[in-house]
Amino acid sequence: MKRKINRIFSLFLALICAATVLSPAASAVSYYENDLPVVYVIGRGTFIYDKNEQQIYPSDGIEKAIKNNVNNLATAWINSLVSPNSDWDELSDAIYDLVEEEYKNFVLDENGEASNGTHVKPNAEPKAKSSNFTITDYQFSYDSRIDPRVNAKLLNEYINKVLAATGKRKVQLIGRCLGSTIVSAYLTMYGCSKVDTAVFYAAANQGVIPISAFFTGDVIFDCKAIEEYGDEYLKTSPTDGSDNLTRSLVTLGYKLSKSFYLTDYVIDNVEKAYRDIARTLYPRIVLAVYGTCPGFWSMVRDDYYERAKEVVFEGKAKYAKLVEKIDWYHYNVFQKFPQTLKKCQQQGMKVAVISKYNIQLAPLFKDCMMQADDLVELESASYGATCADIRQLLPDSYIMAQKKAGKEKYLSPDLKVDASTCLFPDYTWFIKDLPHDVFPNSVNELIMKIFHSKEQFTVNSDEQYSQFLQYESNSLLLSKVTELDLSAENNPTEISWRKLLNLFNTLFWLLKNLFNIM
Repeated sequence: MKRKINRIFSLFLALICAATVLSPAASAVSYYENDLPVVYVIGRGTFIYDKNEQQIYPSDGIEKAIKNNVNNLATAWINSLVSPNSDWDELSDAIYDLVEEEYKNFVLDENGEASNGTHVKPNAEPKAKSSNFTITDYQFSYDSRIDPRVNAKLLNEYINKVLAATGKRKVQLIGRCLGSTIVSAYLTMYGCSKVDTAVFYAAANQGVIPISAFFTGDVIFDCKAIEEYGDEYLKTSPTDGSDNLTRSLVTLGYKLSKSFYLTDYVIDNVEKAYRDIARTLYPRIVLAVYGTCPGFWSMVRDDYYERAKEVVFEGKAKYAKLVEKIDWYHYNVFQKFPQTLKKCQQQGMKVAVISKYNIQLAPLFKDCMMQADDLVELESASYGATCADIRQLLPDSYIMAQKKAGKEKYLSPDLKVDASTCLFPDYTWFIKDLPHDVFPNSVNELIMKIFHSKEQFTVNSDEQYSQFLQYESNSLLLSKVTELDLSAENNPTEISWRKLLNLFNTLFWLLKNLFNIM
């Protein structure tokens, strides 16, 4: 029985290897008056087409492919199940073949070039305006796969067209998610002479755990983390259809972990099975998806980068030109960007950083408990905030030390974040409970407040937009973060009652499903 349970988990884990992908970002439209044109470099949701104008990204093809190939996967699973040597090669090959087929038009060649061309819908010619500029007037679209240097060059050309159409000398610039990497490359290559203010919103240009872990193979199965994630988020987090496969896999893992008594023996064997499967899938599964895309390498964290190259390329000379591309970005843009941003500020460019927190990363990575917006960890997006893990508070000793140092104003009222360690402590905002893929008009209002300011806008410039804000999903508004009520967190009776309630819920779910089977 235990062996069958372990094999069920193993199939689930193998699918995770093939399905750990990021979701495209979406934006809302809002209109405001403004003196300078706003160039908005969107997240990675730009549609990409092949040479026959067939959409190849974003796509839900993997989810459909798994549904359409259930029989093949099941056969490979059964053959692996009865293999006398616990050989998972057949299942690994079946998953790889499925993924390779679905991504064959998306993946780049060994030089990091699009062999079937770079096909995105052309950016519309900038319209002539002299006032009443809005966030959505000038959206810059790009192929998220290719070298950020190429996209930075295209962005420079687009900014020149916007300036020519509007008669202005400077633009306001927004870099959102992956778009922040394009803005980073642009500021590194062309400087800030044409930029009045740069806003980095949910920025990914200092790395993203999900992409970094995918490239290094640090995708894990943690039963406890999945249970906690399910209890906290699966019933309450928004379902916008952007990441249905990953969500369904986590949901499956949550139900399985609630269904079986997971002893240390079972957990150890599940983790071993995962490692055996991962060994045969990496690095070829990475190369079949994002591994040849310089744009996605731009989001690999510095502490993962060198190991990721070793895992993905294994020293193969044929990838030398691709490695040259990603090395240039990492060493000249990624690592040096804090200094680049400081230099731009000294030259007169205004800066603002808007980050999000209190929504856990999917529990598929070793660092999944870091503060995040469900996709980008807060430490990276805020350029250096000190954060407690997702369900923890900053230590009492740390809080006392910061207060003694006169930095109490940078501590969030819920005692989860310290902004004093950020690159720009006075120009960095934190929005609690706002998912990465949600961009409400209330955030647009904050951004336009920043753009309207002739001086550097700070967290003290407008009482309505203090440093620590909270997203109210029922009203789509931002409010101030309130102090945390610690009574329930520290009440042993309350904790015991919650544990007992979870136990009854688990037993009820198990009995219901057993009767359904019978």
